[in-house]
Amino acid sequence: MKEFLKTNRITHNLMSFTGFKSIYIFSLLLESPKSYKQIQKAIEEHEYLRESISIDAVRIYINSLKKIGCKIECKKINRVNYYYIDSHPFELKIDDKQAKSILKLYSAILKTIDLADFIILQKFVNNFSKYIANDEIKNKLITSSPVNNIDPQLIKDLIKYTKNKSEITVFYNSPNSGKKNITILADKLYINNGKLYLGGINSEYKNYSGFLVNNIINIVSINLTSNTLKVPIYNVVYELYKTDNTVFEALETEKIIEDTPQKIIIEITSKNKFDIIQRILFHAGKCKVIAPKEFQQEIIDTLNKMKEGYID
Repeated sequence: MKEFLKTNRITHNLMSFTGFKSIYIFSLLLESPKSYKQIQKAIEEHEYLRESISIDAVRIYINSLKKIGCKIECKKINRVNYYYIDSHPFELKIDDKQAKSILKLYSAILKTIDLADFIILQKFVNNFSKYIANDEIKNKLITSSPVNNIDPQLIKDLIKYTKNKSEITVFYNSPNSGKKNITILADKLYINNGKLYLGGINSEYKNYSGFLVNNIINIVSINLTSNTLKVPIYNVVYELYKTDNTVFEALETEKIIEDTPQKIIIEITSKNKFDIIQRILFHAGKCKVIAPKEFQQEIIDTLNKMKEGYID
């Protein structure tokens, strides 16, 4: 341990090769069926092992795994035996109480996580969700994911196009105007309120918007030429009035300017005007926009439109 803390490197002195090889062969057989020769080659090419072992030694390791409770099956392909682990005593078991805690934690993380971290988290969730016996809790975990019912290939494509700042045309199912083609200068993918959005400039209206990826039916065309996104940056200052149960969690785009017993003054900076309006409306009557004046009018106009909708 002292050597590792000093060098931050794994060396031969820090390893039990017998134990490590057992764990490594265990992982190989979990991954997919392997022949003796494939196991030998994997150990020879391993970064830390780099060791030639005999077939008899491989057989001993496999028998050792059987002794500790692993059910190892064998299937023959072209006269070659391939071994794999059908079950083992280390399988994860998650009871209802633990599953509910996991779901609660997962939902809380989704409020602040960025996309890169979310992709790693989602792989982890996908791996252990199969060990949750309660189907109702398992379904809640799946449906609460921002990528639920979204084609994984679509997400991969959008990540590439946002990285290149490409102009893309998507067939979009708009809640207000129905299905139509929208051309977007793609900027970024982000998670907001547990949903995945594509942020970019709407070429028709020349403004920055967030498009719900769940509403993107497919990508119609791509202009792979890189573009520079030229959009205004909005700086809005608002005050949040405190109550006995006020708990304020600042977003990445927010900065607390002043914090008093009565109120918190916050500056929010973003090129996405829609997200700022949503943030102000989220606080409802507990907040008021201080500056700029034109953004005060934006909020008033939005509230009036909402009011008209209820009157109609």
